[in-house]
Amino acid sequence: MEFVTIGRNYPVGKIVPVKCVVNDRFDKVDIKDQCFLLVVLTEGNAIFKVGDDTVSATAPCFICFNERAVPELVAKRKCKNTAVYFHPQFLNLNMTFDLIRLNTYEDIASVHDMFLLKPFMDEYRVIPIAESYMDNISSACSGMVYELSEQRDWYWTCRGRSYFMEVIIALERMYDLTQTGELSMAYNVKDHRLREAILFIEGHYFCTLSLEDIVSGVGVNHTTLTNMFRDELGISVMEYLTDHRIKIAKRKLSFTFVPIKDIAKQCGFKTVQHFTRVFKKYTNETPANYRNRTFEKRVSELG
Repeated sequence: MEFVTIGRNYPVGKIVPVKCVVNDRFDKVDIKDQCFLLVVLTEGNAIFKVGDDTVSATAPCFICFNERAVPELVAKRKCKNTAVYFHPQFLNLNMTFDLIRLNTYEDIASVHDMFLLKPFMDEYRVIPIAESYMDNISSACSGMVYELSEQRDWYWTCRGRSYFMEVIIALERMYDLTQTGELSMAYNVKDHRLREAILFIEGHYFCTLSLEDIVSGVGVNHTTLTNMFRDELGISVMEYLTDHRIKIAKRKLSFTFVPIKDIAKQCGFKTVQHFTRVFKKYTNETPANYRNRTFEKRVSELG
């Protein structure tokens, strides 16, 4: 298998370093020195051998292999999955294997808001997916597969990358949870109900969400939810939702050329005008200016 997607019309012959396979059978997975493999396992279970080690995964979960691994499927049962074979440069041209393994890469990534890809730094890793995240991940996988296969216009690469970024954001979030037991290094969340509320918001931010929707989804009353956010995070429920939406939008603006109206919709804003007003309130610049500035900064500093 070639781990690339080739443009058919927009433009003909364009080579993109990613290959999506729905319900992959994992016959002779030869990714060594070529690409990473991310498996989004939505149903069933799968067992791989990597050298002398056994990697056992039960849905729902992510399975991460880097380019140094030689995974061999030895068993599977009722396995439904989306397999994404990708080079890190699909996320950004600067993200070579050598760069992401530099000791200074975390600082570089922080400056440019690039992905760390920590789940891939070992040869393999299995990371459970929180139930509240499944809708978002499934939707993003479907969108990515559709854009890369249909190639409906000149933005198919960017749209495919945009959806993949959502999957990677979810992966890194789930990875942080398995490593620290907390939601973020910035938040020391004590109440498990608040943890579930945050996961619900982050798993449904692309939907039209009201405070009542969040209250219903989390299963606590309005007053309790409001107090939990105020007491532990110092912000309101809806402020957290908006903050998360803007965080996702900034990544998409920085690393894709997806039309701003599409990014607005993908991030849960009803209109591009509303998105622009909110974005400017949070960042003091328009989405277009932010996109241009971050792109120019990355080019000047990374080449």
